[in-house]
Amino acid sequence: MVTYSNNLEGLWSLARHKIRDFSLENQRFAVGVSGGADSIGLFHVFCDFLKKNIISDLVIFHINYGLRGEESDGDERFVRSQCEAQEVPFLLHKPTHPITTSIQETARNVRLDLQAQLYKQGFLVALAHNADDISETVLMRLCRGTAPQQAAGMTYFNGQIFRPWLDISRETIRVALSAAHLQWREDSSNTTGLYTRNRIRNEVMPILNELFPGASARLSKSFLCDFVEPAGALSPTTGKLPLSYFEDLARRSIDAALHSWFTEQYGGRSPVARQVIEKIAQALLERFSGSREAKEFHLPEGRILKLTGADLALSHRN
Repeated sequence: MVTYSNNLEGLWSLARHKIRDFSLENQRFAVGVSGGADSIGLFHVFCDFLKKNIISDLVIFHINYGLRGEESDGDERFVRSQCEAQEVPFLLHKPTHPITTSIQETARNVRLDLQAQLYKQGFLVALAHNADDISETVLMRLCRGTAPQQAAGMTYFNGQIFRPWLDISRETIRVALSAAHLQWREDSSNTTGLYTRNRIRNEVMPILNELFPGASARLSKSFLCDFVEPAGALSPTTGKLPLSYFEDLARRSIDAALHSWFTEQYGGRSPVARQVIEKIAQALLERFSGSREAKEFHLPEGRILKLTGADLALSHRN
């Protein structure tokens, strides 16, 4: 069994701090693992979180799209073997529906459907997206004409998906894994120009970083925390927009605003549990629907949050 290594200290600490910041201790997590360096790093960190009782439950999910034949099957076997070595559950998903749109869009919809199912089963979904993923996504969206307010699309935690490594580079993760002598799988399609993202990653970003050193890092930093991830991220595009989309948008925006406010009120780190924030958000939604019932919430460090009249009032217990 692979044990925790000090060579992963930086990656471990960063993810641990994000779990603490968002009050996600003792939660159930489903970690998406493709077999690549980023997801394998997150896999080892979360396995250690489980051993140290930082999280309450862990399942690893892997999607075998079957697009690369034996290479795809090799990825599946590799991730399964990693799970067996760490004695954590392995959940395999093989799509059966035919590709009706582009390969990338179909694959995305498969991922989002599975993540939505896991969330309904009580798991938060942890993904290994990093700062380079943000800069690539932003650049693609801006070039396609997306407004800056809608170009980011990633945040540390949106109530369902947790991405603790958004402010570190892909190279940082690989260096840490190499130092810890941990193996991962390389996706051969990442080196081809078949997909737009690959060309952005392999051709455009190196030129931008050569012309403007640090361009990738500045892009990701500028778009990381400025905007809330769009609601409906877990629902594939079907030509219909259910009303629950807008309820979800409101709830996520309220959750994010409350967490930010509590972080400020508590001097830089919010100790308010996610479940409490969800209850406060629900009370606010009911207030918007016409309810006039006063609510009171007991928070850490002897504080009380009161919902009365036209505002939320935070005070200390007498």
